[in-house]
Amino acid sequence: MKIFQDLYIDLHGYDIESFIEQLTRYCGKSWKRNFDREENARYFTEKAFAFEYGGENGLPQAGLTLFEKDQGVWHVPNIVPLKSSQLSVDEYNSLLVDFKTTLVDPSVQNTPIKVELTNEQTFLEDIVGNEAADALRRFSSLANKSTGYSHPYDKRRWFEFLSTVQKSGKKLSYEVLKATLIEQGWSEEWAHDLACEFEYSQALLDFAKEA
Repeated sequence: MKIFQDLYIDLHGYDIESFIEQLTRYCGKSWKRNFDREENARYFTEKAFAFEYGGENGLPQAGLTLFEKDQGVWHVPNIVPLKSSQLSVDEYNSLLVDFKTTLVDPSVQNTPIKVELTNEQTFLEDIVGNEAADALRRFSSLANKSTGYSHPYDKRRWFEFLSTVQKSGKKLSYEVLKATLIEQGWSEEWAHDLACEFEYSQALLDFAKEA
């Protein structure tokens, strides 16, 4: 399934202000620095650097902000549309790739900075293993998708999925599970509800295990 990509920039001792100056220098027709947003972030005592995409090449206007995730490692936690209500996964990833290609890549030349762009494709088996992925497929293929898991058999298959993930010790995010459920034929509303139910159930099972 397609997921939102992440961009991580490990400075390896390089000065952040010098790096941002380089990014700003490469801004042009497509990208510009958003100093007002940076001031708003500083109001909340966070250091951040903001950039805005002007809507070229068929992509929507959007803004992104660089925050420090760990010591010396900066990332883009989100990209926000400026005129539309939300970005599709493809739009989001295309904007992130354009930011990397247009501004970041030329700015890190001849520096120790390392850049990582995560994959846009992931598979449930790679996250929770084959047994849990098979359990979810059984649930989705046999459940009445208009009633969730209200039928006793559907509820049992859902519980089997929850239990299998819990036993695996792996962590499955709301975003990945929701996207997987939609791919398996659930409506966005039901996918959201089931993914929320999954997060609550896993937290409850974790608590019961530690008690």
